[in-house]
Amino acid sequence: MRVVFAKKGVRVMRTEQDTIIDQAINWHLRLSVAREEDWAHFADWLAADARHAAAYDKIALADHLVAQAQFPPSIALPGPANDNPSPRRWLWAAGVSCAAVALAAVVTPRWLSPTPNTYEIATRAGETRAVVLADGTQIDISGGSRVQLNRADPRSVVLRDGEATFAVRHDEAHPFVVKASSATLRDLGTVFNVREQHDRLAVEVANGSVGVEAGGKAVTLNAGDALAVDSLSGDIVRSTIAADLVGGWRTHLLSFDGQPLGDVAARINRLYAIDLVIPGSLSTRRLTGVVRLTGVADQDVPHLASLVGAKWRRDGRRWILVEAAPRHR
Repeated sequence: MRVVFAKKGVRVMRTEQDTIIDQAINWHLRLSVAREEDWAHFADWLAADARHAAAYDKIALADHLVAQAQFPPSIALPGPANDNPSPRRWLWAAGVSCAAVALAAVVTPRWLSPTPNTYEIATRAGETRAVVLADGTQIDISGGSRVQLNRADPRSVVLRDGEATFAVRHDEAHPFVVKASSATLRDLGTVFNVREQHDRLAVEVANGSVGVEAGGKAVTLNAGDALAVDSLSGDIVRSTIAADLVGGWRTHLLSFDGQPLGDVAARINRLYAIDLVIPGSLSTRRLTGVVRLTGVADQDVPHLASLVGAKWRRDGRRWILVEAAPRHR
């Protein structure tokens, strides 16, 4: 789409790409003094259109080249007078489209305007998000999760907490890396799910393969393989999973392989924002199997209680599972 502006007898043709470039410049300026919510909006903007990331990279590269010309690495620069960031100021030739303009910048010293390379996407309990990276990799983020991305290295991700499913665009020359508290995962061309919860890391592979480094060991997981790492003890347990259950939380299917009911409740709370509590010894009872949920507490809590042989009650917004009284013959 082309939009024509007329100013002082000059007809300026603006395209959709011009608008994207303008937005990219605006983000590059804002991020030098960004707050947490700004990073979240920036992530949304990147995910909305693959062209956004490409435009932002061009602007960031142009700024880097200008900075290099202004302050070559061989020049010793004086230390900062203060730590207050100062945003860059871009000068544009009036009446000319952004895509055709040669960038010129009045750049303050780089220590005065640090632009963090990393930014975090966080979801609240009950909220899910899908992010498409510039290379086409998609990350589906479950509720109550935190994922850290890196603008300088888009093929590197840190799962801070929670759960995410990765559908990775394979690049043999640049492996996709996911780091968690107790392991590092390297994609070998695959779809896989990673969950970080209560000092326990779980990795499940739907197709392709993933290299896992944990506890001083290197393990390769193929389609249908699963692995759990205890970050406290360093123990690694391998198991198997049906490929269609990997990332099953996206379709309300949760697969459990001997997890304590306390962990089951925490996972359900995070995904659906249900305030479910399982006190006492019942929380240590282990669950193996597949649970189909709806996200509606009135249906899911009684369903879960029946599966584990427990009773349920409600206290305001809180749902509580307790041991069922033994039956007398």
